[in-house]
Amino acid sequence: MKYITRKSGMSWTIAHSRYRTFAALFLALGLSASGCSQIVDTPSTRPPEPDVRNYYIRLAIPKMEYNYAVTSTSSYYPASATLAMDMQGCVDTFQTIPVYSCLWTYSNNFSTPERWFYSLSATQATELGLEPTQDHYTDSWVELKAPLKLNATWSFMSQGEQITATVKSYGGSAHLEGKTYDDVVMVEYMGSNGTTGTEWFARNTGLIFSHIERPMVGKVENHLLSFEQK
Repeated sequence: MKYITRKSGMSWTIAHSRYRTFAALFLALGLSASGCSQIVDTPSTRPPEPDVRNYYIRLAIPKMEYNYAVTSTSSYYPASATLAMDMQGCVDTFQTIPVYSCLWTYSNNFSTPERWFYSLSATQATELGLEPTQDHYTDSWVELKAPLKLNATWSFMSQGEQITATVKSYGGSAHLEGKTYDDVVMVEYMGSNGTTGTEWFARNTGLIFSHIERPMVGKVENHLLSFEQK
């Protein structure tokens, strides 16, 4: 769910495969909120997390399906739809790190189902986007990097833009779509060209809330509705 490069005619145009929420962040008050969702930044005594897989989507389990409510102002994504992400397990390695495939299908037939790719190890979770040619991916968005702890930071390149990620909340509770998630990590992303975003990751669940905005492209937001083994 980041902005990636999607094929359009004979050119590659910037889009996004991640849905993040860079809404009103009232961190000084210990609260971040957007619409019907909020995260309570309560003090945490949890030690730093050395394995990001504990907070990431369950890529390694084939037929695990995540369903997200999607809203967007980008022409590359539906204005409103439900996205089904069907995990297909490990399909390759990239720079010695396992690569996982996930089939994306929109409820309103916005586009044909597409395979998205992710590299995942204990130390790092990266969305690779599409794979137009063998071992050449359209993005390299580092969503999580160990050790996870409050104020942890890392930088990476995405679509030619330097992005800096910072853990703004660690171990708080999140309220989203009528559900409460405990032990949530909130990461804020800031790009050198104006990209902004926020993602929330719940322990043993993965991405639950996402909103990313990129200049000249628009915003994409995603709320987790459900996940289950098919």
